[in-house]
Amino acid sequence: MKYINDNPEFGIQYDWKKIRKEFDKLQIPADVYDPTTAPLEKAKYFVETSERNIGKTTNWLLLGMIMNDMYGNIIQYIRQTENMIMPKSLKNLFSVIVECGYISKITDGKYNNVIYKSRRYYYTFTDESGKVIEQAAEHFMFCGNIEKAEDLKSSYNAPTGDLIILDEFIGKYYYPNEFVRFCDLVKTIIRGRRSPIIVMLANTINPHSMYYNELEIYDDIQQMQIGEKRMIETSRGTKVYIEIIGATVEKKRKNNIINQLFFGFRNPMLGSITGENWAVKCYPHIPELPDQSAEEGDYIEIVSREMYIYYNNKYVRMDLVRHYQLGLCLYLHWATRTYNDSIIFTAVDRQDARYRYKLGSGKLQKFVKQLFSENRVYYASNDVGSFVESYLQYIAKLP
Repeated sequence: MKYINDNPEFGIQYDWKKIRKEFDKLQIPADVYDPTTAPLEKAKYFVETSERNIGKTTNWLLLGMIMNDMYGNIIQYIRQTENMIMPKSLKNLFSVIVECGYISKITDGKYNNVIYKSRRYYYTFTDESGKVIEQAAEHFMFCGNIEKAEDLKSSYNAPTGDLIILDEFIGKYYYPNEFVRFCDLVKTIIRGRRSPIIVMLANTINPHSMYYNELEIYDDIQQMQIGEKRMIETSRGTKVYIEIIGATVEKKRKNNIINQLFFGFRNPMLGSITGENWAVKCYPHIPELPDQSAEEGDYIEIVSREMYIYYNNKYVRMDLVRHYQLGLCLYLHWATRTYNDSIIFTAVDRQDARYRYKLGSGKLQKFVKQLFSENRVYYASNDVGSFVESYLQYIAKLP
């Protein structure tokens, strides 16, 4: 066993070249994702999103199982909530791995199945009737969650927990300061080691996830297309590898057949299902002028331009307008600056007296909520709508 700088406190010096060779021996299908193509030696965070059913989680688990076989590494599998790591939620996590016989290959036939006990996965040898004949003494994977991260702080020890997988990190809702909670959990796992890597996996459903802003990759994510990869260095020197995984040629061929049979509809929200793009929703726009020669003032009266939303380091202005047909409504669009008399809704710490928590309070909050509830909200573009919806989902979980 070799250690970084010959110091066990710094962690194991993994030979990624040998790990890749062992992974290749599994002969995974050519149409699924191969994690060994990632620059494992060059970054600490690996943010990988893709369409569904491309094998991200399965193959990262396989890589961790090989690391366990070669170095005794214990995979740290993390989800958002306690419920997500209950047996009923994880019952199919290793189904493909078991069915394809990968466990037998990795353990040289000693084991062929897994069992989940007390948040830990153990290898087992199971006979044809499903009876467990033998169980490994030590677990190869631990399952934790961000919701209960504080409970592990003083009691949990993972000296070889060097592959941390945060699965399905993009969700509809987030806990307050969830990224800080996650980093706190990472710190609990890694202690003072330099060897761990953190893998963050998700389906491409929300380009405005707060995680992207926290990781300082938000602007890059907005520009990236399927199949693109980038290495980002944060303002304080942390290296983050981003990949929006594209399907292989064979996978695309299979997808095209399935998409044509079942999902051949003009709905951009199907993007993450068909593997063509982000899941984009169509949001209501202010109806066009009945007479294109008319002036804007003939059909829209600006009542107020004071209100803004501040989220993910970006501003959206909420113009209160009176439309000649729709009456009072909100028109939301990107903004690059605010003013001394602005009212700024935010979920982060208030920077000055202009900032209001979530959607404000009192009569103003009631009025804004009423406009949203009555669908009297219109957007300059779909990306503005997606951004605002992400903000509303985020604040819904806040106290």
